[in-house]
Amino acid sequence: MRIALEQAGHDLAEVLMERVAPEDQSHYIVVRYNPLNSDDFAHEETMTTSYTGTLQTAGWRAALDLGSLVLIPGIPPQDTAPDSFIATWSIAVECAVDGQGAADQARERQLDAAVTEALWEVTDAAGRTAEVLTQDPDLS
Repeated sequence: MRIALEQAGHDLAEVLMERVAPEDQSHYIVVRYNPLNSDDFAHEETMTTSYTGTLQTAGWRAALDLGSLVLIPGIPPQDTAPDSFIATWSIAVECAVDGQGAADQARERQLDAAVTEALWEVTDAAGRTAEVLTQDPDLS
C-alpha cells in the first residue's frame, strides 16, 4: 500500500496505516491523513478521497472513503503465505425461491459442461482483488 501511495505522489510522512485484527473477526486496515503541519487538517477529506482512489486503482477495490479515514476490510491475516490466493466464482441465478435454491442451482451449473467460462474474484495475500475471466481452452 505504501508503494502504491508513494508512486501516486503522496507524502508517506503524512500517511498513517494501522492493521486492526479484532479477535474472531476479519482483519482490516485503516489509512489516515496525518499532516506534518496541523493547519493542513482542512485537507483531510480531500486526501482521504485521493488515498481511496489510489488504493482502489492499485487493487484494493474494497477501500472505503469514510471522510476522515480509508477503511479496507477483508484483509487476510499477517501470517498468510504471500503466494496464496482466494478465488471466488460467481454466477447469475434466476427464478430461485430462496438463498438455498440459488446456491443449489449455482452448484449444479458449476458442474455443467455447457458452462465454458467463469468470472472469478481473486484476492491475494495482501487483500488486493482482481476479476479474472477464465475460458475453456477449446473455445479459441
